[in-house]
Amino acid sequence: MFGRIVNKTQKSTTIFQNGKSYNLPFKSKHNIGDIIDSKDTLLADCKNHTLLDKFNKIYEYYNKKLNFLEKIKDFLKNKGYREVVTSKLKKEIVKERNINYIKTPYGYLSSSPEIEMKKLLCLGFDKLFELNPAYRNDPEDNLHSREFLILEWYESLAKPEEINQEFVELIKFLNGGSLLRYRDYTVNLGRVDYITYRELFKKHLSIDIEKADFEKLKREFNIYGSDDPSDIMDAIFSLHLQKHLGTNNPTIVYDFPSQRAALAKIENGWAKRYELYIATVELSNCYLEETDPENIKARFEEADSAFLRALELGMPPTSGIAVGIDRLFMLLNNLSSIKDIKW
Repeated sequence: MFGRIVNKTQKSTTIFQNGKSYNLPFKSKHNIGDIIDSKDTLLADCKNHTLLDKFNKIYEYYNKKLNFLEKIKDFLKNKGYREVVTSKLKKEIVKERNINYIKTPYGYLSSSPEIEMKKLLCLGFDKLFELNPAYRNDPEDNLHSREFLILEWYESLAKPEEINQEFVELIKFLNGGSLLRYRDYTVNLGRVDYITYRELFKKHLSIDIEKADFEKLKREFNIYGSDDPSDIMDAIFSLHLQKHLGTNNPTIVYDFPSQRAALAKIENGWAKRYELYIATVELSNCYLEETDPENIKARFEEADSAFLRALELGMPPTSGIAVGIDRLFMLLNNLSSIKDIKW
């Protein structure tokens, strides 16, 4: 047995190992903070004693996060999903206009495992998940980081509503019940509210986005910069509509403007994209996936050639979801930021 010395008396020494404290029947000749074995052999001396006061807090945080990640994987494996690990350094990407990629001299850092996982789906795998870091060159704040944990899972022949229901089940499982408390919000996970993107604008702002005068909206809402209608709608959404989402129940906003389709199918002029919010925080993005390589070519100026070749093999109708794991951990532990605890 070994552990870190956390206390000493005249007759005993208390060590901390793997989340538990143990008493050894002697007074160690070493200092509090040092790591010893059960024979009082010094295994490592503590060189930074200022960290000792934070020791339990740091340990508790990372132990909780590791258990959290293990529970997510157990949940998905029990649902029949197979875990994969895909490349994080890419020569080619499908370049989405709303993603700020990080380019290195050796290629792009992966902003998502989506493309690599879809290549596997084209080979015949039908239920896959990955939980790993991703990278985007976004300004950092309490909800954004250039390196973050992303969870994605895909199921052939599944509908977006089924995938979203699985996600809500996962949240309940991790939360240990149907009532999620975050800051001033108490959210009932037992019911999910669905609302279309255009209905959201009508309900809270009386705006018909299909007939809107976007120059007028820019002036009315003090929006500067882009004249692109989708950028204007996004600005209004984030500033005036997101605050209403997920305050009582999880809210899923769906049927986005076609300009926001990314890799989702477009049906009847609307992108089959589903975003889930809890306590006003966006947690996930679910698509009914576009499977036609010709539509992908027409939609993107740059598209991973290997991905297009894979799609030519044929990909069955598929739904998938991407989840911001750091945000989910933040909500379920009532934290103020996605940043890991400072050492």
